[in-house]
Amino acid sequence: MSTVDVSLGYVGLYVDDVAGALAFYEEAFGLSRRFFNDDNGMAYGELETGATRLAFASLKLANSHLPEPVIAAAPDKAPLGVEIALTTPDVQALFERAVKAGAVVVSEPAEKPWGQTVAYVRDPQGFLVELCSPLP
Repeated sequence: MSTVDVSLGYVGLYVDDVAGALAFYEEAFGLSRRFFNDDNGMAYGELETGATRLAFASLKLANSHLPEPVIAAAPDKAPLGVEIALTTPDVQALFERAVKAGAVVVSEPAEKPWGQTVAYVRDPQGFLVELCSPLP
């Protein structure tokens, strides 16, 4: 078999309000906007996160590309079986910043048996965001 050159380019979340999602992640986590375009509700945007990007696409755009509608995250429903994990050496500070920006607390920062500090919040769209220290 031949080797294929593959890398994770971005992780995409489908949301009702791409501009709002970008603004929240900028304020809550200090991420920098890389790109945003809105063509009559067919919106797409990206944030810099290091080696990969965090992307947001409107539900309208997602559903125009897929044969079946996506299941949308919602703050008043159980979280989807996926999370965004952001690493930081100061989980407590990032946790407080996120909550101040409107994130909903799921679990406070706590040190895990393996030595990592971990907290969970939900963003305004209902997605789970793990805030964690780098693995020891």
